[in-house]
Amino acid sequence: MVEIYNGWQCIGCGKIDVDRPCVGICEDRPARVVMAEDFERVLDRNRRLESVVMRMIRTRPHPDAWERSFKALQSEAIALMRD
Repeated sequence: MVEIYNGWQCIGCGKIDVDRPCVGICEDRPARVVMAEDFERVLDRNRRLESVVMRMIRTRPHPDAWERSFKALQSEAIALMRD
């Protein structure tokens, strides 16, 4: 599970600060963070791409229709990659 914290970001240097109660043992360490909006955008894109992949896995077109099915899924995947 991903925790999302509300905080503040400096518009000059980019420092991020989250208001949390200190229990007296704090020590600053480097951390990798992303903006929630960016994370949510990528997560949404991954869900849509996963939907295309799952349909590719589950679809069993008739022998004379596989090319049409493949091209339809391919077009959808290409559109998602352009977003």
